[in-house]
Amino acid sequence: MTAVGSIASRVAAERPEGELEEATGARVGRLPFVLAFVLAVVAAGASIAALALPGTIASPAVTVGNMQGTALVLLLVTLPVLIVSTLRVARGHVAWLIGWLGALASIAYQAVLFLFGTPFNPFFHAYVAMLSLSVWSMVALCASIDVGAVERVVGRRAPRRAVAAYLVVNAVLFGLLWIQATVPALLGQLPPAFLAGTGMTTGPVQVIDFAFTLPAMFAGAWLLLRGRRWGRLLTGSLLVALAVETTSIGVDQWMGHAADPASPAASAALTPVFGVLTLLGVVFLALFARPIRRTS
Repeated sequence: MTAVGSIASRVAAERPEGELEEATGARVGRLPFVLAFVLAVVAAGASIAALALPGTIASPAVTVGNMQGTALVLLLVTLPVLIVSTLRVARGHVAWLIGWLGALASIAYQAVLFLFGTPFNPFFHAYVAMLSLSVWSMVALCASIDVGAVERVVGRRAPRRAVAAYLVVNAVLFGLLWIQATVPALLGQLPPAFLAGTGMTTGPVQVIDFAFTLPAMFAGAWLLLRGRRWGRLLTGSLLVALAVETTSIGVDQWMGHAADPASPAASAALTPVFGVLTLLGVVFLALFARPIRRTS
């Protein structure tokens, strides 16, 4: 080893672990930041339009109320998480990549609901742009991430078994809920009860969860327990997205019920339930994202 290499190794060994994040940084290139900025502008515009111009959406009142609840959380929760995370990553805080990816996943999820949960409306192209920008942002970000840097600072103090169990329990519960909602309709001749009064012909939430969200939760738990690459990044991003989504469900159920109290498609009684789930999700996210101790 050269003298310079020896000195560098000694400095790295003596550096407080909490400063390792600053040393590694998060060099993700310019493209993910540009995409995130454009996405934030488009998503903010679409959310404001949904809140300010509900009359342009020709859906049942309960569906419009649900959509406005989703738009409100997107505007006040998801976009701030995205913006703060990108700014922190730009300053070299690699741990905030989980917030960035989690927010992108949540926006992609909501864009699908905007596109397929409401009829064609004047904001169609904005919703398509949200979906495209969020998906391609995830691709660009994941392609440029230094996974080794992430593994050194993200989730190192996390109770892995507890976090993995939390993901698996959520995946199983939501899976059972959607099976209970869809299988009886397949065996009978009546449309699914969850579509009653919504104006929708199929359930976009069930499609996304069965196809992507639930498998991702199982995969994240498995990768985390096995100590595989991408395990901590995927798990942390899922914890962020899950906390945002439970918040969104609670708010959209409240606003959907307020828009049409007689509709079975929304229930204000679910709001406190998902409020508790959100708090639980934030607790697990805090446990997972605990910073590394600053010890020499």
